[in-house]
Amino acid sequence: MKRRRNVLASLLMTSVLLAGCTPSSTSDGQAPAGTEEGGGGEAAAEQTESEEPEDSGEPIELNFWDLRTEGAGAEMIDTLIANFEEENPGVTVKRTAFKVDDLRNTIKPAINSGEGPDVFSYDAGAGYLGVLANAGLALDLSEYREEYNWDDRFHDWALEKTVYDGKLYGIANELEMLGVFYNVEMFEEAGVEVPTTYEEFLQVCQVFKDRGVTPVIMDDKEQWPGFHYESIWLNSFVGADKVKQAVAGEIPWTTDGFGQALDELAKMYSEGYATEKPLSVSSEDGHKSFYAGESPMRITGTWNVATFVENMDGNVGFFYLPPATEDVDNCPPGGLGEAVVVNAKTIHEEMAVKFVDYLFQMDNMEYWYEAGLIPSVKDVDYSTYELSDLFKNVVDEINRSENLGENIDVLMPPKVNDVTKNYIQQLIAGKIDGQSCMEQKQQAFEEEIEAGNYSVE
Repeated sequence: MKRRRNVLASLLMTSVLLAGCTPSSTSDGQAPAGTEEGGGGEAAAEQTESEEPEDSGEPIELNFWDLRTEGAGAEMIDTLIANFEEENPGVTVKRTAFKVDDLRNTIKPAINSGEGPDVFSYDAGAGYLGVLANAGLALDLSEYREEYNWDDRFHDWALEKTVYDGKLYGIANELEMLGVFYNVEMFEEAGVEVPTTYEEFLQVCQVFKDRGVTPVIMDDKEQWPGFHYESIWLNSFVGADKVKQAVAGEIPWTTDGFGQALDELAKMYSEGYATEKPLSVSSEDGHKSFYAGESPMRITGTWNVATFVENMDGNVGFFYLPPATEDVDNCPPGGLGEAVVVNAKTIHEEMAVKFVDYLFQMDNMEYWYEAGLIPSVKDVDYSTYELSDLFKNVVDEINRSENLGENIDVLMPPKVNDVTKNYIQQLIAGKIDGQSCMEQKQQAFEEEIEAGNYSVE
């Protein structure tokens, strides 16, 4: 485990990596369904009325809703769509990009009304895709799993992320991790090294505090960063296995150690190790402070690597927050940013599945990788891609992972996340303790399960 930490710390200095779900949630998306630009309503309604079979020779229009509102990822999807249309004459794919929250609020009523997309991107967790699966709104892809040999193409642990009641409901995609970015020159000037234990991490923080520098930028004005802090500290203190058990409803969130982990998170602020007045600092302002060298460390996700490298001229490294004790494995929080799902009510089922399969064909991996994205496809030969050696090494490290800790918020239902973002701010402000936070989470979790908003086996 120690080797894995040190390799990644050095490799991530000048590479580009993932484009995660968080930036999408804060980017400007296209108009939601029901508007002219939204694309879901009119076209899907026409499909429902015409009910043309796929082999009738009539033109087919697939509606695809996704979360790539801008940047290289959006350009990549547009290119793949154009290539798919060229290879499949008579087929048109109409793409609409959404912010994460807009898509979450739109997809269920859109599918139920018959105006949903044929294919869409969605959170793979039990509080999202699991709910659609149980409601019969997501297509069971189990037979296509065998037809298209997906078990040979995708990591098995990635496919399992979208299995509910033994059936496959989507292709989970995009590997992303949470951890600590650091300013290499500031570390060298202070005479500190990348920490390999949590105690060493606190020692590094104290060194910078003694130098009159805030050690870690940890803002939470928009509240979503707090989700990540919770995931990181819980995985570091209680371990990935216990977090997974809590996510699965096998143990309560109030289990010993969970509340104490959040108390340690709170100490980052009370001890002066993290951003002063974090509830008034935006994520973008936090990034700018990091670029300017105002603090040596920044806690966030690997989807920011390309931006950090660009703005810091390569003067940036990365490490996972080390485990708090020897009893906890170094299994940092990460996961899959989204799943590509087929609407159970599509009248173009076979073509919709063919499109999903096409997105992840091996010949198309070059587009993904060169856009800075790592799909859940295994055994990719990227030797001819235009990538740095460091990026290739990062891909190797992540693809060799047999397990990851949980990035909790992408798995939890909305009410649990609403409760979480509020208690994290109260925790940061010193108004409540970690155990109170976990009691609130457990209560909301039980209510969502009872309401059918979260799928547990």
